[in-house]
Amino acid sequence: MVDTRVVYLSVGEIEVKTITLPEVKPNQIMIKSHQASVCGSERYFYKGINVRPQDEARGMQWDPSKRNGKREHAYPIGPLGHEGGGTVVEVGSAVKEYLGGGDVEIGDRVGSLKYPTYTDYWIADISQVQPIPSSVSFEVGCLYEPLGCAAWAALHLGIKPGDTVAVNGVGFAGNVILQGALKAGAAMVVAVDVSKKKLEIARRLGALHTVNPREEDVVARVIELTDGEGVDVAVDAVGGTGIGIVQALGMVAHNGLLDLYGDNYAPIKEFCFHRLHEDAIEMRSLSPVHFTGLRSVENMREAYLAIQRGVFDLSMILNNSERYRLDEIAEVFEREASSLDEQTSLKTLIFP
Repeated sequence: MVDTRVVYLSVGEIEVKTITLPEVKPNQIMIKSHQASVCGSERYFYKGINVRPQDEARGMQWDPSKRNGKREHAYPIGPLGHEGGGTVVEVGSAVKEYLGGGDVEIGDRVGSLKYPTYTDYWIADISQVQPIPSSVSFEVGCLYEPLGCAAWAALHLGIKPGDTVAVNGVGFAGNVILQGALKAGAAMVVAVDVSKKKLEIARRLGALHTVNPREEDVVARVIELTDGEGVDVAVDAVGGTGIGIVQALGMVAHNGLLDLYGDNYAPIKEFCFHRLHEDAIEMRSLSPVHFTGLRSVENMREAYLAIQRGVFDLSMILNNSERYRLDEIAEVFEREASSLDEQTSLKTLIFP
C-alpha cells in the first residue's frame, strides 16, 4: 500500500491530506508524480467564482452518481489537480496499450487528463493518460493537458492568411494561441491583457500591438487599429467572469469569428446577443478535451505532434513560469488568487 498527499480546495482554503491508495485494478496504472501545474480555473474556484447548479455541464462529467450525489463544482473540490504527469510505476494485469496505441511499460513518462496530480502518487485508468513522446522534454510533456488544449485551439482558430486577430488574455494559453494565429498567416495580432509583463512577452512572441484595458478603452483601440472594422477573429482566452467574451464580441468585425477558449463560470450581466444576429458572427468552441473521451485523445496527439515539430516557442513561456514544492501549495494559491488580474507567472509549476 502506498501513502500519498492529496489536495482539497474550498473558498479561500487549501487543505493537504495524506491518504492510502487502493490496490491497482486490472485496467489501471500507478503513476509517480513528476510535475503538476496550476490551472486558472482553480484560482477562480479558490476565490469563490464558481458554476451555479443550473449551469452545470451535461457532458462527460454529467452523471452526479459518480460524485456520490454531489454536483461537479461543489466544495470542497478535490482531490485537486488535472494538469501534470509522471512515471508509470505499476501496471494493472489487463493493461497492454494506451488508448490510441503504444505498449505500456514500467518507467514510461505520461501526461494526464484527469485528477489528481497535486500528489506524490496517483492511480489512473489507462484511458486517462498518454505517453510523452521521446522528443518532448519531461517538463513540457507534463503540461500535457493545458498545452494540448492550447495547441489544439491554436491549430483550429479558423484564421485565413491576411486576417486580423485579437487575443484577449495572453497568459499561458493565450500566448500559445497567439503563436498559432501568426503561423496561420494572420496579418496583424493584437494582444490584450492587464498584465504589462504578459503583454511584453506577447510582443516578443510576435504581437504587432498590445492593449491594456486598465490604460485605455480596449474595444475602441482595436476598432481604431482596424480602421473602424474590427478584427476578423476575436479570441477569449481569459475565462472566469466573462469579461473576455464581452471584449471579444465588442471588437469582432461584421461576418467575423468569435473563438471561445476560456471557461467562464459566473453569469455575464447585461450581455446582448444582437450583434451575433445582425453581424452574422460565427462562434466556435476551442475546448478539445470536452468533445468526447476518444476525441480528446486524438486531439491531444495532434497537438503533441505540433509540439514535436517546433510549431510553438515554449522556452519563453517556461522561462516566465514559477516553480514551487507541493508543501508550498497553500501559500501559492493564497498569493496568486489575491491578485488574479496581475498574475505574472505564465504557468505555475508544482513539484512533489
